[in-house]
Amino acid sequence: MICIGYRDEYKTETIEHYVGYHDIKHIVIVAPEKFRLLYDGADSVTYEDSIEYPTFYRLLQEIDGHTLVVLNECMRTQNRYDLTYNCIRHFLNQTRHQIVFQQLPQIDTRDDFMILFDFDTQSRWKSSKFDINLILDNSAVNVDHTEMKFTPIRVPTTGETKEKYTRLRKLYFDSIGARDPHILPRRLHLIGGKDKLAFISKDDIGDLPLFSGMNSGGQHYVARNKRLGKLGNIVTYLDVTDETSVKALVDLPHRFVDFSDFVKITNQFEFNVLISDLKVDHWYFNRYVEWSNRINEACSSLRQ
Repeated sequence: MICIGYRDEYKTETIEHYVGYHDIKHIVIVAPEKFRLLYDGADSVTYEDSIEYPTFYRLLQEIDGHTLVVLNECMRTQNRYDLTYNCIRHFLNQTRHQIVFQQLPQIDTRDDFMILFDFDTQSRWKSSKFDINLILDNSAVNVDHTEMKFTPIRVPTTGETKEKYTRLRKLYFDSIGARDPHILPRRLHLIGGKDKLAFISKDDIGDLPLFSGMNSGGQHYVARNKRLGKLGNIVTYLDVTDETSVKALVDLPHRFVDFSDFVKITNQFEFNVLISDLKVDHWYFNRYVEWSNRINEACSSLRQ
């Protein structure tokens, strides 16, 4: 069984319901350290430790046909043949009882969902690409997903910033060589930070009609790193907790998996994003709008 978008309290109810209808004597929950899921009497194993020899071989000995293996937020890479995934698949081959919980159905493209499908079907179709009929015919998929929405908050930049952007864009492009081309947007995305900091300092974002009624009472702006940490209301994506009230995003992470973690932690699906008039900011914003559309479309198809 694959469950998309469940809150933690609903996850525990789902486990309890499953145990009540099956002869389960042992529960193993595998989850990244940051997303541990606690359930009374369950063996809690971190995703990070599952690849370590002591944990791996212990679980191979302990997991049997009366074991329920629960995977919580274990899709961490798009590599379907990742070594940690392979270790987890060995656990799942020991039993026919598994529940796969994941906030979003993919990291980037819909083929990522096949990682979850492999977990739920003992990898019988490990070489297959995303096929909605194959999935729904062979796996029970439950979706509780709220569509994501990104709203731009326009931030003007100074002539000095525009000149710096033009100069550095040429410098970075000329020196890129054989390195990862994504280093260009990563670097350029930071240039408008000074103007965004000035915009935040005015503390008038709440008066914008566009922002009216969205996340009222929000206190924090979220940024990629601590470069703008002069104000107490700016936190990084790594600092966000489930108690953080988010007002707007200063910039967007380059890696979609980092933003997926943010969605999981905050359970927020509407995002106000500070967008400067620099081209790279529009590139990032459109990239995330397209990404959210792919997520929403995948969830719609899986609800069939």
